[in-house]
Amino acid sequence: MKTVLAILLLISLAAPAWAQDVDPGTVSRITHEVSMEVYSPFCPGKTLAMCPSPNAADVRMDIQKMATEGMEKEAIKDEVVKKYGEEFRLQPPPASDNYGLFALIFLTFIGVFGIVKFISRKPTDGAPQPDPSIHEEDDYLDELREEVRS
Repeated sequence: MKTVLAILLLISLAAPAWAQDVDPGTVSRITHEVSMEVYSPFCPGKTLAMCPSPNAADVRMDIQKMATEGMEKEAIKDEVVKKYGEEFRLQPPPASDNYGLFALIFLTFIGVFGIVKFISRKPTDGAPQPDPSIHEEDDYLDELREEVRS
């Protein structure tokens, strides 16, 4: 009878370890992702992952506990937001916020391309030619130099 009790006690102590089939790497990843996708109620403007407050650390531990119990990422996030308020849910900015940036990048490339084309252009037939009188002045200067030397 003692052996049966000992076996039952051993099974009951080991049962939580068998039930915990969530990979520790998955728990860590989910904890980090949820912490990056929820604003901290304790550090305005920072996510839970960035907040150094001990209270934020407690929330991260709660998130880790929920992930260990096998809850899905979105369910954990919903639970945290339900507890602290919808204003702490991190929302990505709308795509329309990037239109101006894309236009500026496009115009910059066009401008750089135009400047490179302008700088690397070759002179055309209508380009001004060097003045031939400059060479005549060079000949005259050469004559003067010869006279001075002699």
